[in-house]
Amino acid sequence: MTSDALTCDERHGAALAALGVPPATLRRLMDGRAPVDAWEAIASGRHEADPEGRYRHKATGAALAAMADACARTGTAVRVLGGPGYPAALAADPQAPAVLFVRGDASVLEGHPRVAVVGTRAATPYGLGMAAELGRDLAGVGVTVVSGLARGVDAAAHAGVLGTEHGGAPVGVLGTALDAPTTRADAGLRAAVASRGALLSEIAPGGASARWWFSVRNRVLAALAHVVVVVECHHRGGSLHTVEAALARGVTVGAVPGSVRSPASAGTNRLLVDGAVPVRGADDVLSALELAIVADPTVVPPRSRGATRRPRANTPRRDLDASARRVLRSLDHDPATLEVVVTRCGLSIGETSLALEALAEVGLAVGVLGWWSRPR
Repeated sequence: MTSDALTCDERHGAALAALGVPPATLRRLMDGRAPVDAWEAIASGRHEADPEGRYRHKATGAALAAMADACARTGTAVRVLGGPGYPAALAADPQAPAVLFVRGDASVLEGHPRVAVVGTRAATPYGLGMAAELGRDLAGVGVTVVSGLARGVDAAAHAGVLGTEHGGAPVGVLGTALDAPTTRADAGLRAAVASRGALLSEIAPGGASARWWFSVRNRVLAALAHVVVVVECHHRGGSLHTVEAALARGVTVGAVPGSVRSPASAGTNRLLVDGAVPVRGADDVLSALELAIVADPTVVPPRSRGATRRPRANTPRRDLDASARRVLRSLDHDPATLEVVVTRCGLSIGETSLALEALAEVGLAVGVLGWWSRPR
């Protein structure tokens, strides 16, 4: 992408977002004006939403050019509310972002049932397994799985989606800029999600995030979803912001039951007491989803789950060594991280890694971005 690929509205919209104002302020600055008109009004000190000229010094030609170049350099598309390419699934929301930055193909949001899978970063192995299973099974029947790409439940859900060969796409809604520094593992997950689905952010390339951005971001997760599923959440977990935003929009909320002795399930168990839909697996989500999309003729219903299952290969196992057989016994069809597999099988990380690679070579294990399971 080059800076010439941006339209005038997209170029000025990106520069307006780069002013670093909160989403509600950006909507006021752009309300009723084309992006170029809003920019010129701010630059001249004549914008009624900026009577003190707080942003005037930022609205320069150099800033406009720099943002266009940043979008080109990072391969970032810009979508302006009301303009072409803006996700229709989000456009009607009363708090829709005025400007979205996109990597990948945001059209995966159109015409497909959408489920947001969210939860705590400090997830238990049970929560990680449930999130990965939900992501895999929902994507397998054509559901677009939306999440925040944070470590823990969010990342596990998208790893599950990426473990399916065909089906629904992953969509990640970030609380940071798309080009924000991250770990190698997180960068790999982001790249994989963008390749198969889309990444969205309200923060311009190079822009700084703040803690409040994540709770504000959660309204976008809720607005995009037909159903929100909370896998694990502490008593005052951040996922509850997504729940509040979902309930305010009339979006169905489901929760995965957990142990009453697990702090990671305190929030989800509370949601169940308050009337959330119990989610024991993808079938429970699909039942709720069927009701949620029944009045929307633009959404293609999910496929039957039975149609996604493939016969398992009858691979000889007698040539496997003792370590590989031990690791194989510790795997099931719910994806697990390498650390969880190590805990289950009792071998070292090195021994477990070698065994997993050997199992993958003969079709007895599937590894996706560090998550391992038996093939379906």
